Amino acid sequence: MVTCASLGEGNGAIGAIAQRIAPPERLPHPEECRRPLYLGMRLKARVDVDGLALRVRSAVRAEARYPLSRVSRVIASARVQWSAEALEACLEAGIPVVIMAPNGALLGSVQPACVRASRFSEDIDEFLDRPDWHDIYGNWLRAARMRILREWRAARGAAGNPLGPGEYGEMVRKLVYGPAGAGPFEGETGVWRAALYALASVALRGAGLQPLSCGAGGTMLNLVEDLTRLLELRLRLEVHGEMQQALVGEAVVVKVFHAVSERLEVEAHRVLVSLARRVKQVLSEWH
Repeated sequence: MVTCASLGEGNGAIGAIAQRIAPPERLPHPEECRRPLYLGMRLKARVDVDGLALRVRSAVRAEARYPLSRVSRVIASARVQWSAEALEACLEAGIPVVIMAPNGALLGSVQPACVRASRFSEDIDEFLDRPDWHDIYGNWLRAARMRILREWRAARGAAGNPLGPGEYGEMVRKLVYGPAGAGPFEGETGVWRAALYALASVALRGAGLQPLSCGAGGTMLNLVEDLTRLLELRLRLEVHGEMQQALVGEAVVVKVFHAVSERLEVEAHRVLVSLARRVKQVLSEWH
C-alpha cells in the first residue's frame, strides 16, 4: 500500500472518530501542504530520488513520485529498499523515516539532526542537569496523562454518555498511575504506533528538540517515546470497544489516521507547550 492521501473526514467509523477528537486550537504554524507518506506494511518497493521528489517503484504498483516539499514524514515497511540518496534527501528536507515490521510493529527510525538549538532545547538541557529532574518530569508526565483522561471524560459526559460508577477511578489507576504497558492496538493496527512515532518526531523537530537527551547521573530523557505514548493514550480513549473492532485492515487504519492527524498534531503542540511552561517554572525557582 502506497498512499499520501489528503485528509478527508471520511464516513462511518472514520468520521465519528474525527469528530470526537475536536481540536481546542490550531497549531501556530501548520504546514498545510505537507502530508505523511505511507509505504505499506507488506509492500516490497524501492525508493530513489528523482530531482526534488521521491520515486517509489514496485512490481505490483505503478511508479509514483512524491515531491519532498509535500512530505512531512515517511512510515515505511522494512521490506522497502532505500537508496542512500533517497535517505539523504529526506534528512536534508527534515523528513523522519520510520520503519515498521510486516505486522506494523515499530522497528526504528532515521531522524534528521536538529542543527539549530531552540530556547526550549536550551531550557531542557539545563533542566536535565538537575539531580531531581526525573522525579519532576515524571510528575508532569502523569499530569499530562490525567489532563487527557479528564478532557475525554468531560466530553463523554457532555455527549450524554457518562462513565459508570467507579469506572473513571479504575481508568485513572490504570492509565495515569499504572506502568507503561503495551500499545493499545493489536494485530495489524500496529501501524498506529509507527504513525504516531513519526508524528511525534516531526513535532519535536518543529520545537527544536532532540528525540533523546542525556540527563544528570547517566539518566536519559526519551522525549519521542513519551510524546508518542501520550498521543497513543489519546487514541486509546477515542478508538475503543465496537469502534476499535470496526477498524480492520491497513487501508482503513491509514484513513482513520489521516482523519485525526491534524487533531493529534494539535495535541502534540499542547503537550510541548505544557512541558515548556513546567520546565521554565522549575528553572525560575532554581535560580
